Amino acid sequence: MKNLEFDYPIDYDIYSIEEITIIIDFFNTIEQCYLDGVLLEDYKKIYKKYKTVVRTKSEENSMLKDFKKVSGYDGYLTTKEMKNEKTIIRIKV
Repeated sequence: MKNLEFDYPIDYDIYSIEEITIIIDFFNTIEQCYLDGVLLEDYKKIYKKYKTVVRTKSEENSMLKDFKKVSGYDGYLTTKEMKNEKTIIRIKV
């Protein structure tokens, strides 16, 4: 996996280490959707974990917007593709 150098848009004071790990795993999965593609079931699994940490839609939207600003990767698009039930989630730019 390609590792870009940017700061994740996470408030490290309000999340536990375990929760931060889950959020970063989800961000890495979004990145993988752009680089190589991610199997639908794998995406669903990590998204479900992510939603146990980031519960509200407004918090999710804010975090994904901030992530897009620093990384260029759009988590809204990858999640939309998940809902389309495609076998592999791959975003082409």
